[in-house]
Amino acid sequence: MKHLILPALLAFFLTGLSADATAQTPSWQHQLYVNAGLQFVTESPSDALGTGFGIDGGYYYRADRAFFIGFTAGLHQFSSSGEANRTVIPLNATAKYNFSLTGIQPYIGADGGPFVSSNGDSGTKFGIAPQFGLRIPVARGIDIDLTLKYSVIFTDSDNLTYVGTNGGFAYIFDRANIEYQ
Repeated sequence: MKHLILPALLAFFLTGLSADATAQTPSWQHQLYVNAGLQFVTESPSDALGTGFGIDGGYYYRADRAFFIGFTAGLHQFSSSGEANRTVIPLNATAKYNFSLTGIQPYIGADGGPFVSSNGDSGTKFGIAPQFGLRIPVARGIDIDLTLKYSVIFTDSDNLTYVGTNGGFAYIFDRANIEYQ
């Protein structure tokens, strides 16, 4: 009998957690976001390229309780000391996992796909961009979105890498159904 108490308590506790998690899952599915911020070049191309500015926008679909998929596009421009200024246009698929769906919402994610680059000659290269972010609700259906993103564009010689510090807003569709806890 003594050996059954711990498993029974554990089962009771886990059942209570899963019921609570289901009750707090919002019904909304779609989000749009726009971010902008400084882009800091790292590695060897940083000798020629200066700090840039970027703007990104995208769409997320909530595929599972806290897992989102979607697409993102942006325009990142870098000044240069020796060559023509560089413009990078990411056109990526994206995925993220939110650790919370109510209140302050930290998340991790990654973008991946083609990066169109131009600095006198155009080219398209594959790249990835892992990210860490934070969503802060400010009104029903509107969040402040803060993101730290590390973009890596795979080139033939030196990879172009830069860190984006971005901030902006997210709009959540079906906002009438949002219940903040």
